[in-house]
Parts: sequence; C-alpha cells; structure tokens
Amino acid sequence: MKYALIATAAGMALLAGCATTAQAPAGMKVGQFVTYKCDGGKQVQARLAEGGDSVRVRYEGGYELDRKAGGVYEADGWKLVTQRAGGMELQHNGKPAATNCKA
Repeated sequence: MKYALIATAAGMALLAGCATTAQAPAGMKVGQFVTYKCDGGKQVQARLAEGGDSVRVRYEGGYELDRKAGGVYEADGWKLVTQRAGGMELQHNGKPAATNCKA
C-alpha cells in the first residue's frame, strides 16, 4: 500500500510539471533568432526566451510578446499565433502581417 501511494504521488507531480511547462513553437530556439519565411516573400525572425514566457519578434521593428494560452504570444497590438496548420501567423491590430511562416 505504501508503494502504491508513493507511485500515485510521483505520477501526480509528473503530470503537474507537464501542465506548467511551455512547449517551444515549431523551429523556435531559446536565446537564438530563427528566420521564418512567410507568404509573399516576407520574413519574420523570432527568439524564444528562457522558460518560454515570451518571444522576441523582429518584423518592421522589434517586439517582446508575452505567452498566452494555446501557443499565442501577444503585446502592443502584435500577436504571434504559433499553432496553425500551414505555419505561424503574425498579426498587427487584428490583421495578418505575415502568414504561413515556416522555419
């Protein structure tokens, strides 16, 4: 009984750790800018922060976007949607700025 209780507690701790760990968007690296090629010949560069709490984006300037739910990062009118079929999308004020971006 003692071992079953320890195994259950260990399993719960493992699941809790998985729920709080951010998954890196496709192709993105911690501390290193990666260039994404997008539709229309556009390019976006992105770098994941240590711990995955934010992404630094270079596109017509530089922006630090905070992690939200579901692979979305946003701040100051910019929004990076990383979990899309076809590739990432960068939006500005609700309008697509760069679409189908792939590393």
